[in-house]
Amino acid sequence: MSVQGNIVSNIKGSLLADFIIPATYAKAFEVKQGQVLNIVQVEGPQMVDAVFLNARDLKEVFHAGWTAALNMINGTGTMKKVAKLYSKPPRDNVMLEVLEDPVGVHLPWNGGRCSRGFYEGIGMRNHRSCQDNLAEVLAPYGLGEDDVPDVFNAFMNVAGIEEGKFETVMPASKKGDYIALRAEMDILAAVSACPFDLLYTPRPLQIQIVQPD
Repeated sequence: MSVQGNIVSNIKGSLLADFIIPATYAKAFEVKQGQVLNIVQVEGPQMVDAVFLNARDLKEVFHAGWTAALNMINGTGTMKKVAKLYSKPPRDNVMLEVLEDPVGVHLPWNGGRCSRGFYEGIGMRNHRSCQDNLAEVLAPYGLGEDDVPDVFNAFMNVAGIEEGKFETVMPASKKGDYIALRAEMDILAAVSACPFDLLYTPRPLQIQIVQPD
């Protein structure tokens, strides 16, 4: 059954789900094969840590490094933008395809996320983290902390790569920007509105699931 509301992307179809992930928190949900997932910067620039698993076989998961490598080999991606998201070897399957990406500035090859240990290392105890967020929302699916796979760092922007450095800078996105991904298999997704307040004030994310016409 569709829900009321406007589809943020240019995808024509029925809006099946439309909800908000609060700033610094995460949510897990399923996206069926052929459906489109819109991840929206609903209030302004906000980094996204998203994980994707095969909903019918949780051993098949998104792999950041392999995604970046295959896109660059195939001429469909750069260090900041990819066209397809792949599962890790030995599966090597396309899990999602990027249909619309107005911003085109992400960190598709890293696969990392902030963690409890990261914050404790800089003297910030009891700080929310994407690792804990994702582990928490994946727990009902029988997954533990060690089962959180690589993340797709959507809207994460870094500088200094050419000089051999790695500096996280403000996302290039603005309020209303989005990325639209079509599921190429039944997907279990978990999305965290990254609580990295060393850079910005964390903001919520809007999630839409669309059944195309």
